[in-house]
Amino acid sequence: MTKKIKITYLRGATKFLKKNSSVITENEVDMLIIKFVKKRFFGADINIDYKQMSGKLKSFYRIRRGKIRIIVEVVDDEIIIEIIINDIGIRGDI
Repeated sequence: MTKKIKITYLRGATKFLKKNSSVITENEVDMLIIKFVKKRFFGADINIDYKQMSGKLKSFYRIRRGKIRIIVEVVDDEIIIEIIINDIGIRGDI
């Protein structure tokens, strides 16, 4: 089954990437998102650190790379996985 991935960056995530391009780039975030989707939805054996949030935030996941945290919301229907990148930040700030 083929799925399409739609990645949307919200304003806070875009601002963080512009200010911290030396720490992490948009391309690196995109690659982390693709790895996350492959592991979470297709069961690929890929090394990526992610965790599903709990409680009211069940549709959100935290992806970790070093001190960087990426908070994503997954809206999954049968054809498109929509990834909304809500926030990116340094551990402790997010």
